[in-house]
Amino acid sequence: MADPLRHRMSSRVLDPVMSTPARTNDDPPAGPIPALDDRWLRSLSTDLVGRPPYAAERERWLGKPRAAYVAALLATEEAWRHWLDEQLYYFMLIDSFRPVGTSLDELPPLLAKRAMTPRDALHRIALSTSFEARNPGADTFVTVVMEQLCGIEVQKSKRELEIGKAAYDGDGGLFLGSRATNQSDVVRIAATHQDAARHLAEREFERLTRSTLSKRERARTGKRLHRAPREFVEVLTEWLASDAYAQRVALGAPLSNRNWVRAIYVDLGGALPSDDATEALRSALDGLGDPVPLRSAIVRMLLDGEGTRAPRSGDIGDPGAWVDTTFSRLLGRAPTADERAAFVGAASAGADGPEIVLYTLVTSEEYQTS
Repeated sequence: MADPLRHRMSSRVLDPVMSTPARTNDDPPAGPIPALDDRWLRSLSTDLVGRPPYAAERERWLGKPRAAYVAALLATEEAWRHWLDEQLYYFMLIDSFRPVGTSLDELPPLLAKRAMTPRDALHRIALSTSFEARNPGADTFVTVVMEQLCGIEVQKSKRELEIGKAAYDGDGGLFLGSRATNQSDVVRIAATHQDAARHLAEREFERLTRSTLSKRERARTGKRLHRAPREFVEVLTEWLASDAYAQRVALGAPLSNRNWVRAIYVDLGGALPSDDATEALRSALDGLGDPVPLRSAIVRMLLDGEGTRAPRSGDIGDPGAWVDTTFSRLLGRAPTADERAAFVGAASAGADGPEIVLYTLVTSEEYQTS
């Protein structure tokens, strides 16, 4: 019965080409920030804490101002743990290179209290033993520092690379305009360089809005963050109230494997998986050219598993109300009239009806975006 249901779903699927940022949009917010609906609630939660809202959060925040929700999330350690995980993934500090039980564990609470800036956090990441193990040797280490911290094309800056390599090996030199005599100097100079601020602005804007920051805004925001790194939260808040982010919400954005794992556990079981389970499933999905079959197998496992098992038809109350709520909660929208009729019929058809509905929705292409 799942296939007929899938055919009845409207075509509100993100075009795969949209996963590659192509737009340039840094317009200021257009008027007052309106109230949260399910689509905005789900998108903001996914982008800022890496999961959909819990049931209690959904009940509390639907209809409330978006700005209040953004402020509440950005003040949590959870938001900064997610931000840190995104940075570790960016630097490919995953799997055997993932830092566990290190000083990096201290970063989320410090970032949440604004006792540390993201620039400070990136500096510490690049000083970690995991970063050095992932990028061994002077050539690789300095290349990654220049490219990933500062966005510098090493092929166009070979002289800086050679100076940085010499400093890494203990010889002095003027690296990116400052004196460097060791590996720590190379990291410190790069992390606090104006190019690092511009590159952070560029890639964080792209991560949140899935669009490209214009050269003018990149320079302006980079200058602002270089001068006042503690204003990072204000910059994020402005971006999340911008037309660029509104367009991202309207179009949807593909869920990364890590965020998908976290989403499916929250949506079906109401709780996050353990960090170890998240990373194991993320790693397995990342290793596949097409993760869809394994995602479907994980869904089936959860729908049959203790604590995440799908409800039976007698447990859902009014099938129409349940279908309406399920669509809004999982897809951030109401069903069309045709969808509602088909899914209410399926939910009422037998004891396994709700499981069929859930399976169809969470394995749909539309669910894979948020």
